[in-house]
Amino acid sequence: MWSLTVLIGVIAISNSQLGQATEKKPLKVAEMQKVCSLSLEMAKVPAYVAQRLSKLGREAEKLTELRQLMLTAVLPKDGSADAELTALLLLAEKLAADTARKIASGSTTAVITAGQCAFYAGRLTEFVSIFNQAKDAANHYCVEATAAAATANQLSCLSDEQGTAPPIPSEPPADLNGVASAYSAIAGTPAYLAAGGSEKDCGLTVHDSTGTGGYLIGQTTTNAINWGNKMFTTATNTAVTNTHWQSHTTPNIDGSTYQECSKHLAGIVEQLKSAEQAKKLLLLLDSEHSTWQDLNIPTKSVADKYPEKEIIVKGEKLKSIRATIKKFKQNNAAASKAEQALPAATLSRIALNETACQLAAAWGNKEGCQVNKAEAAKCGDMKQAECGNTKGCKWNKTEEKCKITEKANKEAEKEKQ
Repeated sequence: MWSLTVLIGVIAISNSQLGQATEKKPLKVAEMQKVCSLSLEMAKVPAYVAQRLSKLGREAEKLTELRQLMLTAVLPKDGSADAELTALLLLAEKLAADTARKIASGSTTAVITAGQCAFYAGRLTEFVSIFNQAKDAANHYCVEATAAAATANQLSCLSDEQGTAPPIPSEPPADLNGVASAYSAIAGTPAYLAAGGSEKDCGLTVHDSTGTGGYLIGQTTTNAINWGNKMFTTATNTAVTNTHWQSHTTPNIDGSTYQECSKHLAGIVEQLKSAEQAKKLLLLLDSEHSTWQDLNIPTKSVADKYPEKEIIVKGEKLKSIRATIKKFKQNNAAASKAEQALPAATLSRIALNETACQLAAAWGNKEGCQVNKAEAAKCGDMKQAECGNTKGCKWNKTEEKCKITEKANKEAEKEKQ
């Protein structure tokens, strides 16, 4: 017959084992897949930022090209531009400057945020990866599918059973709304937040090792272990519930430990989006575009006082401008010819202005036309490289200094007379 002491001991051991029988249950694969989805959405942010910055850079370059082409091929060399041409020319210049400012002011926050999102994505993937790898042939595991260990092909952020992450997305998403949506979805199905149905000895889910399990065998660990930047927090010698998931306790991602990714995303999208007028204006460089609509340039949209009233550039005029630009580019296919055309057109206008000034002087019975000539180059303080690229200056090898050329000096003396 058993003694009372032995019986009490057996009951105590039995109760202890009964309590431990539910402490180390696995996490559910449906929930871990939601963690994967958040990781993948965060990993898309760098691709989005890179694509937008690259596109804005191209737009600024194209707007500058458009302005040069309009000055060269479209604007009459006699300077007789109408209101529509003037507005288009000034608008192209303004939009190019605005786009360059967007890149300068928005790139720092965008790049830092993209890096932070990628960092969080890595931590979340590592959380899923380690839990999925924690399994053996004796039916012990930490991620459960239907009454069995989950496999990597059930988790989109893993490429294989060794926990390898998939390649970083190179295709940018249309927007960045997926990050907040994926975070909210993690707590969207309460049943998935609870532990699996059977004890599978997953010590990764608990930190108090009283008895047989947990991180430190034979010890009592009082500090919880946080996984995936605190997405999941270990339980105290008990089965996991919804309270161990941050997405349940903190429903809004902007208040979570991922806020340095999430809270800047809306601002990045707004900051790096293309101006609608820029999109329309750049159609003038699209040789295949065939449908033209009127372009409205609102009052004071180009400068503080310009235009004084709304200017509407008709679709037919835009079509005509595009045709002129297309023909010019075909006739000046070589890059050097196109580059030389703008200075030539500018010099032609300068000469025309000087002629007009002379005529005006004669008409007004003045002694002569006061045309401001460019001052002779001030060469003395220039370095050799700058000297060689400055008109009117030449590097003197003997004296090792930059000096004004003889021709430029004579012109300067003539101006003083």
